[in-house]
Amino acid sequence: MSATVILLAQEGIDEEKLARQVRQALPAAGVVFVAGTLGSGGKASNESGYRVIQVPNGDRLSSGIVEGIRSSHDSDIIVVVDGGASDPAQTLQTIISGLEHSDLVVGSRWAGDKGSSSRRRRTSAISKLANIVSIPLAPRVKDRTSGIFGFRKAVVNPADLDPKAWNMGLEIMTRGHYAAVAEVPYSVVPDGRAQTGPSWKELVGYTRQLISLYMSKFQILNFMVVGGIGYFINMGAYWLLLRVFKGTEATFLGQHFYLPPFVLSSLLAIVSNYELNKVWTFRGWSEHSVGFLRYLSMALLTLLLDMAALWALVDWAKLTPILAAAVAIAIVFVIRYLIAKRWIWSRKPTSPS
Repeated sequence: MSATVILLAQEGIDEEKLARQVRQALPAAGVVFVAGTLGSGGKASNESGYRVIQVPNGDRLSSGIVEGIRSSHDSDIIVVVDGGASDPAQTLQTIISGLEHSDLVVGSRWAGDKGSSSRRRRTSAISKLANIVSIPLAPRVKDRTSGIFGFRKAVVNPADLDPKAWNMGLEIMTRGHYAAVAEVPYSVVPDGRAQTGPSWKELVGYTRQLISLYMSKFQILNFMVVGGIGYFINMGAYWLLLRVFKGTEATFLGQHFYLPPFVLSSLLAIVSNYELNKVWTFRGWSEHSVGFLRYLSMALLTLLLDMAALWALVDWAKLTPILAAAVAIAIVFVIRYLIAKRWIWSRKPTSPS
C-alpha cells in the first residue's frame, strides 16, 4: 500500500530529525509537513523533497491536514502524526501494519501498557472530559482526541471534513465510513514542559466541533431544531393573526375568530420547516419529485395522527392532557422524521475527491 505521512510541526519538536526518522521507517512514503510558522526544520524538509503546507496565521493545523489528504492522489493510506510520539518510526510502522487488517488505526493513550500509565497521569481532567463527551460520536474508539492516527483514504471524503476542526482525528472518526478499527499504544516525548490545560479559545473551538459533529451524526437533532423554530414561527404568527381576525366575521368549520388564524399560522410553519429542512437537515440530499407536496401531505396526515394519539392517551390511557400531548408529539415527531428521510429526501451517493 502506498502511504502519505502528514506531520504536524510543533514547538520543541526537531522537524528535520523527525523527517529523517520517517524516511528511514517508510522510504517510499510521501511526507507532508504542516506548519503554522515555517521554521528551519520545515525549510530543510522542503529542500529534501518533502512537501510543506504553510497554514495562515490564526488558522488551525487541521486545514493543512485536509489539504494534505486532498493532495495525496497516489496514496492508499494516510497517517497523521502530531510529533508527540517518543518513537515515531516505530509508531508509524505499527499503524501501517494495523491498516493491513483495519480501515482506521488510532494511536491511543489508553491502549495496552506501553507508556499508558505515565500518559494517564499527565492527562488533564479537561482532556479526559473532552474524550468522554465524544463517546457517542465514535463509541468504538477509546482515545477519541488522539493526534496520531492512520486510515485508508477511501474512509472519508476530504470535502466532508471541517478545515477549522479542533481535532481532525475526531472529525475523521465521526464522518468517516469504516468497518474495522484498531488502537495501538504509543509513548510520548518526555519534554519536561509543564502540562497546561487548553485555552478558552480551544475549549470554544472544541465545543463548536462537538455541536457540528453531533448534528452531522445524529441528523434527527437538526430535524428537532427545525421543529422548534417552526413552533415559535407558528405561535408568533398565530399571536399576530389573532389581532387581525379579532372582531371580524371570519369563520372556519363554523367557528369564529380563533381557528382561521391557527390554520394560516400552521401552514406558514409547515412551509418554513420544509425550507429549513431542505437547506439544513437534508442538505446535499436528493429531493423526490413534488417534494413540497409530499411534505405538506406528511405534515397534515401526521397532524391527524397527533390528534388521534392525544385522544387515545387521554381517553384510554387516562394520562393528563399535558403529559399525553408530550408523548403524542414525541411519537409523531419520530414518525415525521422517518417519513421525511425515506419518502421526501434520499441520500446522494458520494465519492472521495
